[in-house]
Amino acid sequence: EVRTLSAACHPSLLPLLGVSLAPARACLVYPLCRGGSLEDRLYRSPAALQRLRMLGFETAPPPLSSAARLRVLRDAARALRYLHTLSPMILHRDVSAGNILLDERGNGYLADVGLARAAEATAGGQVSHLSTQRIFGKAGYMDPIITQDNQASQLTDGYALGITLLVALTGRGAVGLLNA
Repeated sequence: EVRTLSAACHPSLLPLLGVSLAPARACLVYPLCRGGSLEDRLYRSPAALQRLRMLGFETAPPPLSSAARLRVLRDAARALRYLHTLSPMILHRDVSAGNILLDERGNGYLADVGLARAAEATAGGQVSHLSTQRIFGKAGYMDPIITQDNQASQLTDGYALGITLLVALTGRGAVGLLNA
């Protein structure tokens, strides 16, 4: 998995810098994005503002304009498309506003690819899906089909990206968004 992720290289994909396999301290190392997450920049909850202060914001940063939100989402969509065009295809499995990070210039990066997995090939050799025993992803962002058949695909990543787009444009949370 680490080899697959370290080989992935796209301008809007947060790069894997290193790995620690120390017992009880295993971790993946990524660059720090000082602009925070899209989620923190949208909701500005007390916890989000605390995380932004830890990144160096003395006061709450200004809200992201609609154009800035769309640019960040475009960046994340390009990174996701890149993952889906690799061979073997990589499925993110946890696309959400919390996993899209911003740098200090407002560029967006698809992050937390640690849950990503290479998709499985079908009998004909075509890569189509990933069967899983455990469900990954955040409530509200997960395609309902995952809970029915435990199969992640490009479509389930696309569903999560679509929910993220709705979250960014409406400012509402993902849970219950489609019922609102």
